[in-house]
Amino acid sequence: MKELLRLISSSRRTAILSLLLGVVSGACGAGLIWLISDTLSRDFTSTGYLFAAVALFSLLTRIAFMSLLSRLQQGAIFNLRRHLSRRILATPLRILEEVGTPRLQATLTADIFALGEGLRLFPSFFISLTSAVGCLVYLAWLSWSAFLALLAFGTLGVLSYWLPTQSAVRVSERARAREDDLFKYIRSLTEGAKELGLNQSRRKAFLAECLDPTADDLRRFTVRTHDIYGATSSWGLFLFFLLIGLVLFVLPHFSQQSVRVLTGYVFAILYLQQPLAGILEALPALNQGGVALRRIQSLGLAPATEPAGPHLLPAGEATPAFQHLSLNAVTHAYHREQEDDRFTLGPIDLSLRQGELVFLIGGNGSGKTTLAKLITGLYAPEGGELRLNGKLIAHENREEYRQYFSAVFSDFHLFESLLGAPSDPETLARIQGYLTRLHLDRKVRITQGRFSTTSLSQGQRKRLALLASYIEDRPIYVFDEWAADQDPTFKAVFYEELLPELKSQGKTVLVITHDDRYFHIADRILRLEAGKLVSPPPALGVQNFA
Repeated sequence: MKELLRLISSSRRTAILSLLLGVVSGACGAGLIWLISDTLSRDFTSTGYLFAAVALFSLLTRIAFMSLLSRLQQGAIFNLRRHLSRRILATPLRILEEVGTPRLQATLTADIFALGEGLRLFPSFFISLTSAVGCLVYLAWLSWSAFLALLAFGTLGVLSYWLPTQSAVRVSERARAREDDLFKYIRSLTEGAKELGLNQSRRKAFLAECLDPTADDLRRFTVRTHDIYGATSSWGLFLFFLLIGLVLFVLPHFSQQSVRVLTGYVFAILYLQQPLAGILEALPALNQGGVALRRIQSLGLAPATEPAGPHLLPAGEATPAFQHLSLNAVTHAYHREQEDDRFTLGPIDLSLRQGELVFLIGGNGSGKTTLAKLITGLYAPEGGELRLNGKLIAHENREEYRQYFSAVFSDFHLFESLLGAPSDPETLARIQGYLTRLHLDRKVRITQGRFSTTSLSQGQRKRLALLASYIEDRPIYVFDEWAADQDPTFKAVFYEELLPELKSQGKTVLVITHDDRYFHIADRILRLEAGKLVSPPPALGVQNFA
């Protein structure tokens, strides 16, 4: 609950105005109860105009409160989505990889939905709460002695409700944790449909050992949560009838109260049933929203702020031309899948110069892609230093440093449009020319910067990703096994036409490859073995790797 209050109070002025309107609306509700009970106990005195005025004012303040708080609620959700997206983009890639795509997807879907549901019910919860407080103030005004007895009974009732709900919150947190696992298995279900379809034993094991137990745990935890909330909600409503019975049949034996006081108490308690039902109905969603917000906060995402400090260039100046990039004793350690020990890449001593065409070779798991991510600034070195044109690259200027690179990684993502690309006639003509050269002009059209389709083979999607990379026109290009999904014709086009063309334009190109038949095209070949750069075999006839 307190997490949601903190979120919805991000716009302080609107929150304070909503609070005041809610208090006025609750006071009007209590005023109507006072008018009804007072009229009935005073021989129906003439209060019709006052009753109508209070009822109308209650209506108007309630409408204003609901409208204002709805805007506050939706603004909070919008700001959360916006802020969370920027925090994800500001978080180092290594942390995002450790968090994992399933958990991020669950956060951006299930957690945001739970927060939206909690904030959607927050207006009715707050109106019910203020109405209940207004009734309690009226009851205290009627009779302090009766109110103190009511307060003692209410305290016991709240404790009998609150204690079981804490158990429900803990079960909800366990359910939310299993939901992360379910998202992971659903991803395996969709992405591994071919493999599961071809192997009956694997399919049965996946369903029996992974998907079904996780879904069953989620079902059990959710049912248990609903059972607790259902029982506590029913218990809360039962307490109302018990309270009315105590006021009518027990209170008169211990305290002499007038008919007016008893009538007022009965009417107020009956009126309290509706706001209490609203509170009990909203509490599960509010608690779920609190669980979701805590899950978001536990991701460990970086603040959504731009780094400040020394930059590669003064403000307003163009990006300096790339001349030289050096890695000096750079190291980076990480856990590899299905291995307990940490794999260490480096120390790496390496230099790249303008206009070079460099191939990076090595076996699977040797650290080639990790090295490429270090070079492009997606990973930060844990040891050593990285310099561009002699200037040290650190956290403060790494964002600017990344703007020197364009890359197509083996696990690339293809956007549906050329985001950020210029729309001038010259660029559009270049795009059309690349589509023709890549044999995609009959399959894909570009309309207002958007691809007409991305439902293509993996090789064709890689060609579109290559096109998007070309249009970025960066000084340094990195291609991670780009040709692995291409037929022999396009491999020849890539190695014999496109790469030499980039080199002739003064671009520096780093290519991760296993295509030894094209090694002669490279100016240099770098070879990685177990995270270390080693000299290529003499048979390759290439220069030293440093």
